[in-house]
Amino acid sequence: MRLSWSEHLKAARTLELTGRDHTGTAMALMGMALLMLLQDLQQPTDQRRSA
Repeated sequence: MRLSWSEHLKAARTLELTGRDHTGTAMALMGMALLMLLQDLQQPTDQRRSA
């Protein structure tokens, strides 16, 4: 896992606080954070399949 659950939450809260001037950047970063979360959550499933 790249980030712990608390680190994923902290990243989401940090992005939530961005101002309107940086909305596009915040959305792009949130998309990246969601992809990382998806991969982190999928990793244990993939390990169970290979066992």
